[in-house]
Amino acid sequence: MKVLFIYSLSDVYNPNRPLHSFQNIHIGISYLSSSLKSKGHITRLLILPCEDCKKSVDMVNEYINAYSPDIVAFTAVATQYPFISKIAGYIKNNWPGILLVVGGAHASLCPEEVLRDSFDVLCISEGEGPMLELVEQVALAGHAKKIRNLWIKQNQDSVDKNSAREFNQDLDSLPFPDREMWRPWIQESVKSSQVILVGRGCPFSCTYCSNHALRKIAPGKYVRYRSPKNIIEEIRY
Repeated sequence: MKVLFIYSLSDVYNPNRPLHSFQNIHIGISYLSSSLKSKGHITRLLILPCEDCKKSVDMVNEYINAYSPDIVAFTAVATQYPFISKIAGYIKNNWPGILLVVGGAHASLCPEEVLRDSFDVLCISEGEGPMLELVEQVALAGHAKKIRNLWIKQNQDSVDKNSAREFNQDLDSLPFPDREMWRPWIQESVKSSQVILVGRGCPFSCTYCSNHALRKIAPGKYVRYRSPKNIIEEIRY
């Protein structure tokens, strides 16, 4: 199966290479991509400038026509969501056969709102296992159901709202994030650097952050860490 990930950015001066460093990559997308690639699926990335809708539509046309993805997957925080929902609507109108999936903080915390838009599948909480199950079910049967963490539209009047699975407690089991998918989008500067995520979840409850809500959407320990050995292996890699 072929999956196209769409990521959006504000204040983009160079749409062809909008990132200045590997430090700017989205680690969540990178983990999803590496998990899918580890099972033989094909992934690609498209970064859109959210303040230039015409340019974004042109880029969507180019990538979908050239790549012919089976699934288009989005992520969005609240500030990016209005743009992402418009792009999803455009794709659904022009390529109704493509399955549209959305995840990220906004979908996790406001699923009923997101459900009203053009997306076929919503991912609530972590996505590596659910996304892989979704892709494999669609590859075998052409549709999917009963995948924990996913809300799946079956038709206009029916939604398969599945319960949340426990937060992944074995972060060492995940393949290292896919960094290569970002390379074509990076114009490295002299201050370029890498980023390595050593754990997941945050122990604090800052009033401006969503962590206090995200930790409640799934069972299990929210703050987790990788083993030192696993972190060192990624640094060497």
